[in-house]
Amino acid sequence: MSSSASSPVLSLDLHVHSNASDGKYPPEEVLRLAAVGGIDVLALTDHDLAPALEPRMHVVEGRSVRVLAAVEVSGAHDGEELHLLVYFPGEPPAEAVSFLRARAAGRAQRFNEAAERLDIPHRAGAAAVSGEQSLTRYHLAAALAEAGRVKRPSEAWPHLQRDTVPLIDFTFLEAIRVARGWGGLTSWAHPSLADANRHLPAFVAAGLQGLEVCRPGMAKPARNGLRRLAKRFNLLTTGGSDFHGWWPGKLGDFRFDGEHAQAFLARLDA
Repeated sequence: MSSSASSPVLSLDLHVHSNASDGKYPPEEVLRLAAVGGIDVLALTDHDLAPALEPRMHVVEGRSVRVLAAVEVSGAHDGEELHLLVYFPGEPPAEAVSFLRARAAGRAQRFNEAAERLDIPHRAGAAAVSGEQSLTRYHLAAALAEAGRVKRPSEAWPHLQRDTVPLIDFTFLEAIRVARGWGGLTSWAHPSLADANRHLPAFVAAGLQGLEVCRPGMAKPARNGLRRLAKRFNLLTTGGSDFHGWWPGKLGDFRFDGEHAQAFLARLDA
C-alpha cells in the first residue's frame, strides 16, 4: 500500500497481546520489542482488559512509538465467540475501565467453572479475580499441561470446547454498542470471509466501523473478499499481527501501513 508524498510512512500494529492476558511478554517488553522491530504506532489489545500502557508517545531504544489505548472485547453471536477491537483517541473513559475490570473478573469465574469441568485443581488468582489480569483458553491449556493431562499447551485445545468452556455471557452486538458509547473506534478482529458475509449487515447496523483485513498468513481470496466487503459497507480497513510471542516471528515482521493505515489514524484523531 502506498501513502501520499506529504505524509510520513508509518508502520502500525493494531493487534498485539501481553502477559496481562494470553501473551508471553509483559507490556513494557512488548513495547520495547515493537520499537526494536520498527513499529511506529502500537495498540496493545489484551482480552477484555483495561489498557496497561499509557497512551502517548514513548521513546524506547532510541525510537519514538505512539501507543494507542485499545482492547479486544469478547462477545457471543450465533453460539460462537467473536472479538471486537476497540481503539480510543486518548485515555479510555472511566466507565470503560470499570466495565473492562468487571469483564476480566468475569473471565476468572469462567476459568474456574471450566477448571471444575476439566477436573484440574487450578483456580484463578487474585489479580484475575480483581480484574487486573485476563484469563483465556491459553491459561486453561497451560493448566492442563501442568496437571499432566497433555504434554504441552498446544495439545490441549481439543479439551477446550463448548462442553468445558462456558460461552461468554455478553453479545457481540452489545460489545459494539457499548464501545461506541465510550467513544471508541471499533473493528471486528480476524473475521472469516464466511462469517463476514453472514453477519456484517447486523454488525454495521449496530455501529461497527472497521474490519481487520490486514493480518499475517491470510489467503489472497479471503483478503480480497474482506476488502470488497469493507468497501461495500464503508468500513475502515485495519491490520495487526495478533502477536502473542509464543510462536516464531517477532514484532515488526508484519506492518500495517499505507493509505488504509493513514485513514485509520485520521478517523481516530478526528
